[in-house]
Amino acid sequence: MNIRYLFILIYAATALIAILAIPSYEEAGMQAFEDPSDITNSLYYFGAILGFTAVILIIARYRENLLYVMMYLLILISIYYVFIPFLGNVSVVPSLIIVILLLKRSNWLVINIAALLLAAGITSIFGISLEPLPVIVLMVILAIYDAISVYKTKHMISLAESVTKLKLPMLFIIPYSRKFKLEDLKDARGKASFMGVGDAVIPNILVVSAQMFSASGYIGFIKISALFTLIGGIIGLFVLLSLMDRKAGAHPGLPFLNSGAIGGYVFSMFL
Repeated sequence: MNIRYLFILIYAATALIAILAIPSYEEAGMQAFEDPSDITNSLYYFGAILGFTAVILIIARYRENLLYVMMYLLILISIYYVFIPFLGNVSVVPSLIIVILLLKRSNWLVINIAALLLAAGITSIFGISLEPLPVIVLMVILAIYDAISVYKTKHMISLAESVTKLKLPMLFIIPYSRKFKLEDLKDARGKASFMGVGDAVIPNILVVSAQMFSASGYIGFIKISALFTLIGGIIGLFVLLSLMDRKAGAHPGLPFLNSGAIGGYVFSMFL
């Protein structure tokens, strides 16, 4: 089996860490929206993604140094908020350590750890902020947008290239060799596989939402609805990775992952 199938472990870890973090984030009042049932929240989220993407692409084209500073500042703030329910104001210490490591001692493992922290934290925050229906609406919109931006406009590929050059924890990296170095990112074909952090975050928001808001029973610490949503997303990811084995090039992840997660959630409603 191709080593890129390790992305399945990263995907599952994102969901499980996000679920375990729910009580801490809920107690800290980290909900992003006041009314989790309001579908217009999904439109606000999508609008924010569009605006953020546009800003990055414009700055990357004309002021790459500014993009470098802006992105690391956003990463520092984001990691701080990931830690704050657990460590309070002391969160600034591990946040600074991670950013310094990214700047001074960055390698694919440091990037993956930072990306996992960001992914799990963001997933948990938005999962407790949106009920399943608004999440599903958002996932459908983003799946369509992802397919268009990769296959048609291709601006998502340009975004990934900009992020890759700056060595930011916005991608998970699975190298094919222990000798892989970040310098190889400029020509990574045949040297590593990549998965966007958004591919782990967006479908797993539904996992956390199902855990938070559904009335289904539990298996251990996880609700049945959340478990089936997670399994559906994993099946979607497996299909995507199989496609990558057969057909080289960039492929949008969300159409596969979101479809699987939504299918798993809907199936759980019939149990």
